[in-house]
Amino acid sequence: MLRELKIRNYAIIRETEIKFHEGLSIITGETGAGKSILMGALGLILGDRADSKVILEGTDKCIVEATFAIETCKLQDFFEQHELDYEAVCVIRRELTSSGKSRAFINDTPVNLPVLKQLGYKLIDIVSQHETLELNEGQFQLSVLDAMADVLQLKTAYKSSFKEYKSKQQELDELIKKEAKAKQDEDYLRFVLNEIVDLNPLENEQEELEKKLDELSHAETIQQACIHASHAFEGSESAILDQLKNVKQILTGAAKHHLGIQNLLPRIESNWVDLKDISQELSQIVEKTVSDPNALNAVEHRLQSIYALQKKHRVQSNLEIIELKEKFEKQLHDLSSLESRIAEISAMLQKLAIETEELAHQLRVKRKHTIPEIEKSVNALLEEVALMNAHFEIEFHELNFNQASIHGIDEIVFLFSANKGFKPQPINKVASGGELSRLMLCIQSLMANKMELPSMVFDEIDTGISGEAAQKVANVMRKYAQSHQVIAISHLPQIAAKADEHLYVYKSSDGSHTQTAIKQLNTTERIQEIARMLSGENPSEKVLAAASELIGISDN
Repeated sequence: MLRELKIRNYAIIRETEIKFHEGLSIITGETGAGKSILMGALGLILGDRADSKVILEGTDKCIVEATFAIETCKLQDFFEQHELDYEAVCVIRRELTSSGKSRAFINDTPVNLPVLKQLGYKLIDIVSQHETLELNEGQFQLSVLDAMADVLQLKTAYKSSFKEYKSKQQELDELIKKEAKAKQDEDYLRFVLNEIVDLNPLENEQEELEKKLDELSHAETIQQACIHASHAFEGSESAILDQLKNVKQILTGAAKHHLGIQNLLPRIESNWVDLKDISQELSQIVEKTVSDPNALNAVEHRLQSIYALQKKHRVQSNLEIIELKEKFEKQLHDLSSLESRIAEISAMLQKLAIETEELAHQLRVKRKHTIPEIEKSVNALLEEVALMNAHFEIEFHELNFNQASIHGIDEIVFLFSANKGFKPQPINKVASGGELSRLMLCIQSLMANKMELPSMVFDEIDTGISGEAAQKVANVMRKYAQSHQVIAISHLPQIAAKADEHLYVYKSSDGSHTQTAIKQLNTTERIQEIARMLSGENPSEKVLAAASELIGISDN
């Protein structure tokens, strides 16, 4: 039950504190006084998204705080699940800053909006004119049926199974598309892979072949250079090795008498040995280097094959060709593994389809079983709200499993007729605003009893009715308020007169700023307010008497 609502710096409310009690609380006030602002503030408490524009001009922060008595609401598991401190009195607070930051708290513990919404659904339900329009929507109608059928756990299990089924179905579709594309590419992949395998390029082969090509292309030049160099070292009249040997002989005699020359002789000997080796290696190069057209052609052909393959695949090296080979091999391997994966997912999907369809049929059975009960209860309540000739029924459509949605394999339509002799039709085609409001009142009353909601808020749901109908709606609200807390914003005196507690919303001004405030009316003030609702400002004695009579009726 909602005990208290505190609002600070919200819209044109600077600061107000509203206490609520059991039974029927009616909120009235002049048009534009700020009744809808109260609903907006309460919506923040229940997890609605916030807009910094609602902050009172000239202030930096607004705070809305609500206190609920929850000891009979069986919420201990919810608080434990979300690691919240459980108390018999629960305080929910929303804070909104001008910078756009919004924070929410449950018993001073920060929470996110989804958690706040979940708790709000269990504490209070706000029925507004907007929600009466939702009554025309199939999804809302089905949610009403499911609430009455008490299939929350079953529907949760179905939704979980259906989501997994759709996920696997999507995965299978993607795998099949991938397989189809892969099969289109399979012949090409095998062809290019065989080209690479046949050529078998090695990682450093290109560089070695390019060096070999250069050598074979200049074999004669290399050979002639080595012959002339070798001849210069030895074999000519002025051979370098002979001259170096002669130098050593000349210096040998003098070395006996000079330490510096003596030290030079080993170096001369070492250089002679090195140059002798060089001469021999040049001779070997001469012997090995021959002009071989066949070898040259073979190297050129191999390089051309490598260059052509690189160009075809737009790469610059054999290493990249080798990487492509590994990639193509993996793609072909994946193609074969795709087939086994498709078979695996198909088997899983078939099993999920059976499980999901079975849950959907269980939902169907419970829904169909509950429909007569709902029709009987709603039609009984319609009489109580001055729609004696009205008739309500639910049309049930069974779908095939291939038409299944997240809501099951059923579709329903609420049918309504306000007059005898007329066949019920979808309510969006036949129900007026007033009829729709009263039908919504009947349905929400049933749902609140079924869901054990402690509190219900009706936001001008009485729009479009008057006279006897208004009196009947007031009686239903009064009756309903005997077992639930009911808070209603109303513009009808017949409903206001039934209140256990009458709250009045008004505007006040200090000359520079206008503010919205709210107060609880005493008996005299109630008579004045109901008289104003009956005839406007400055009511006559007769109107005041009529207002007193209305209140007197409500006290019986």
